[in-house]
Amino acid sequence: MTPAFAALSFATLAFFIAGGIFLPAVPRFTIGPLGGDQVAVGIVIGAFSVSSLLARPFAGRLADRRGRRITLVLGAVITVVAALGHLVAVNVPVLIVMRLLLGVGEALFFVAALAAATDLAPDDRRGEAISLISLSLYLGIAIGPVVGEAVHGALGFTAVWLVAAGIALASVVLSWITPETLSAGARAESRGWQSLIHRRGVEPGLLALCGVFGMGPFFAFLPLLTDDLGLGGSGPYLAAFAIVVVVLRLVGARLPDQIGAARLSGTALVVSGIGLVVLALAVSAVIPVGAGLLLGSVVFAGGVAFTFPAIMAMAVVGVPADERGSVVGTAGLFVDAAFGISPATLGFVAGVTGYPATFAICAVIAIVGAAWLLVRRPGQTVSLLA
Repeated sequence: MTPAFAALSFATLAFFIAGGIFLPAVPRFTIGPLGGDQVAVGIVIGAFSVSSLLARPFAGRLADRRGRRITLVLGAVITVVAALGHLVAVNVPVLIVMRLLLGVGEALFFVAALAAATDLAPDDRRGEAISLISLSLYLGIAIGPVVGEAVHGALGFTAVWLVAAGIALASVVLSWITPETLSAGARAESRGWQSLIHRRGVEPGLLALCGVFGMGPFFAFLPLLTDDLGLGGSGPYLAAFAIVVVVLRLVGARLPDQIGAARLSGTALVVSGIGLVVLALAVSAVIPVGAGLLLGSVVFAGGVAFTFPAIMAMAVVGVPADERGSVVGTAGLFVDAAFGISPATLGFVAGVTGYPATFAICAVIAIVGAAWLLVRRPGQTVSLLA
């Protein structure tokens, strides 16, 4: 935990606390003051990921050519602007524009943060570095929704947007004081022509998509579900999810480097699938709703905890410093595709069949990814791209 890594971690924590504040507020704002429906919620939530998806390759190129620090700062500044823009979101189309801006800011910031973390880590500890830096993301998901719900309950939506903007502004300051991790020589080497899509990021990206597909409906629909069921808000379930991820990534930070990315991420995908099935059973009232949602959130978190670090560590094995941003950006495309496609498409499913089918579909997708890693390539514990 060097000073540079600590500075990067705190900047990332502030950024994702700001992002976490939006999680419970945006679905309620869409359905409440703006008069939207479940389909509108899916589109609004998915808009974030659409713009993030489109921006990822450019974010990777910018981080490789201009440096990690300037990319961090730019992403945080855009997030401040988008958060303040929620103050003038008087209808769903304007809100979608603000969500698109938030997606661009997130793409720039997170690609740069992951690339900087891999710059700072030795080759045999990259999985650990990604696990630790991504803790800031999940701490943000743990803290942000609780803050958002508390502020909304006490002061309303306007205060929610102002608090999010203020915390994002703190991230701008912290990013500004974070040291640059990419050397001037590496930046010079990256100025030649490169494809926006790096082939080394494609297969890990597809596997990451299988792992995070269920997170779209989990974050988009859980606030609405808990309101409909009279459970007193989604904050405890989102916090439980994030806390489990944080604890497991702390105690298991070195597992991607020790037991192999393919074996770890394949097992994690199976666990995610089981958690999603439990959520579907709880929403269907096959098992007690409150306890089932909590159990499903915890089990799902247990799978998510290890999927992303292992797959991202696998993606950057043997990749030069001046290409890591592009690889991370390419793999991140598929994560954003999952977050963009799943809420929008499953919003239609929820409207026709109800919420249980959305979690069941996501469970199937997670198991497909696990099958690729554990059945089609049994025993493989090193990079899939070797």
